[in-house]
Amino acid sequence: MKKIYGAVLIVSISLFALSCKKDKVEIETLSKAGEEFYFGEKVPVWAGTRGDLRNLSYSWTATGGTFDGWRTQDLYENLWIAPTKVGEYTVTATAKDGKASASRSTTMKVTRYFFDDFQSSFTFDGNGWAQSNTTIVENTDSDKDKARVELTSNGTSGPNIRRTLNLAELKIPFSISAKFGWKTFFRANQAITVSVYFVQPSANPTYPYMREIRWEIWPTVNPATTDNYQIRYETFVPANASSSKFSVAGAALPDPQPLISPVKGKKTELAIANGAEKTISISIDAANVMHAYIDGVLWFQSNGYKDWVAFAKTKYPGLEDPVVKEFRIAFPAKANNNETPTTLTVNSVYINNDGTILK
Repeated sequence: MKKIYGAVLIVSISLFALSCKKDKVEIETLSKAGEEFYFGEKVPVWAGTRGDLRNLSYSWTATGGTFDGWRTQDLYENLWIAPTKVGEYTVTATAKDGKASASRSTTMKVTRYFFDDFQSSFTFDGNGWAQSNTTIVENTDSDKDKARVELTSNGTSGPNIRRTLNLAELKIPFSISAKFGWKTFFRANQAITVSVYFVQPSANPTYPYMREIRWEIWPTVNPATTDNYQIRYETFVPANASSSKFSVAGAALPDPQPLISPVKGKKTELAIANGAEKTISISIDAANVMHAYIDGVLWFQSNGYKDWVAFAKTKYPGLEDPVVKEFRIAFPAKANNNETPTTLTVNSVYINNDGTILK
């Protein structure tokens, strides 16, 4: 009798152990699409779970940011939207089936206002980048120095790549750096234009405001004999369609002053050969001083904007500080439909809003 009881007890314990093992839920992995993130970036996160998966549901929490969870909150995957402040945040997934539950966390590191090394094959799939009049080739690579996007003009209308900057309000100080070049063919005597556009202020809509900073580079002309750059900014009075003014040497306030003298000139460092790329940065610091770097070397500092805004705020009380709305790189269209098209390459774009000047 004792032997029978013992055998039954052993079988019961074994069945109970198997039942417990079956009921156990374990999240083995919690993965994320990347290691560093920018303000407002939408980041896929997903759990790898072991156990009886038939009746599982999930819940998600985070110490910062939000979830685009109306579609995925109860599923093993979710879309985390990064907050608009640098820092480290924790995302936690919890799996439960009514009998057991398990949780796992991962750290989400938000490092700057924006960056893109063009390593993803989804660059133009609704994540903020747009383009016009181009044919796109995305050369993805785990090595960010090799990854790039190639944009080829596909007609006689002006091609460009652009990024709307509405992830968070981007005010002075800001710093923008981009690495770009061209390959195969570049239309003769034409420019690559790097622009920063600003929002039209909502208050005092008749006041002049800064609408664009524009840096034009003629990469293939000979800088020993021909001007190969022009850098200036545009002011605009909304109530007057003909009021657009670009900075020129000798302009009088409140017209925009030149950011650099001469506004247009020769710079050997701005010559770009076939297949080569240059890193160009534009910054305005907290004191409203503009800085420009080429491949990490300071080209100039300018009080052009500082002087204009100081005068304008005296003349126009309540003049609002500028807010950046878009970054854009434009390049030559075809001269005619039979011409070989120009190809622009872009390796990276970085934007800071913490006062750090990119080089």
